[in-house]
Amino acid sequence: MVIAKKRINSIDFLDKIDSKKIYIGIRITEDEYKKLGIDEFEEGLSIEPSPNYGINCRRNTEGYSYADKSSEKVYRYITTREWSLLDWGGYEHTGYSDVYRYAYPKIEVSPTNIEIVLTKDKNDRKFIIANIKDYSNKSLLKQIINMFLEVFGYCEIFNEDLDLVKDNLLIKRCNWEILPKGIKIDIKSLKDKKKHKSKNKGFEEYRIETLNKFNPIDIFCGTGGFTGYYAFIFNTYCCLESSYYGNATYVIPVENWEELSKMSKGDLLSSKYIIKKINHNENWHKDLVDVMKEVNN
Repeated sequence: MVIAKKRINSIDFLDKIDSKKIYIGIRITEDEYKKLGIDEFEEGLSIEPSPNYGINCRRNTEGYSYADKSSEKVYRYITTREWSLLDWGGYEHTGYSDVYRYAYPKIEVSPTNIEIVLTKDKNDRKFIIANIKDYSNKSLLKQIINMFLEVFGYCEIFNEDLDLVKDNLLIKRCNWEILPKGIKIDIKSLKDKKKHKSKNKGFEEYRIETLNKFNPIDIFCGTGGFTGYYAFIFNTYCCLESSYYGNATYVIPVENWEELSKMSKGDLLSSKYIIKKINHNENWHKDLVDVMKEVNN
């Protein structure tokens, strides 16, 4: 199972996994461990991800606090501020003062201090796995998955044999970036993207799931990671689809999809090979179906 989002809010999907034991992490196919500041793979090495990666990594190393709004406000310490003033003679005086006010009491949550471990399986495959023993703590599992998403951009769920848990999306990797950046985005497109952002919650997942329902032969993602483009391979054509709203779906011939997917968007659009560009808007599904009917005839 591959999780390819910026973050997850629920781990209910783990309840559907038919496995006695699961592992959370990623399989190493290149040098992914270098994102952790590690130069070489060393089996058994454990490391706590830097808090600079994001809020979940920060909570793991430093803990956090939140206001207990179920309690009455109390007069408590808030912060300490530095002050300075000039007296009548023009002399500067400085100092520090504690600030108190009525506020909800704080609940302090200790850091989880979860480490991730570099390891190998019996087939000498390399992995980065979260070192946890208690899988009953759902909030902890959610935090760990989000930590991997912050560091690597994706997360994988393995069974007790360190094989990927089966999912309806069986995604393979290719060793190049699909549709690398090659054109600038103009101001109008940025404004349009912001304008429609609130209306497209879940649209990213919908597009990926829709393409998967057409039963592709294979699904690939490039070295741009799961934040980039997917390549959905069909019998006569290939759909290059982004997991982010505001891009587009590119339909190209399947015969030379590998070479075409290495091109920038601008070069692809100006080539004679592109079959169709389908914009991400309310007509996306209809346009996609129309193109698929055309290429299958």
